[in-house]
Amino acid sequence: MIWVGDDWAEDHQDVEILGEDGRRLVRARLPEGLEGVGRLHR
Repeated sequence: MIWVGDDWAEDHQDVEILGEDGRRLVRARLPEGLEGVGRLHR
C-alpha cells in the first residue's frame, strides 16, 4: 500500500507519496490544471 497526500492551492499542488513503511518516496510541486494532473499520472 502507498499513501498519497495532496495539498491544493490556487496556483499549484504539493504532492507527496509515502511507501508502506511511511518513508517519503516522492515529493513534487505541480502546476494547477491539466498539466499538473498529467505530471501526477506520469
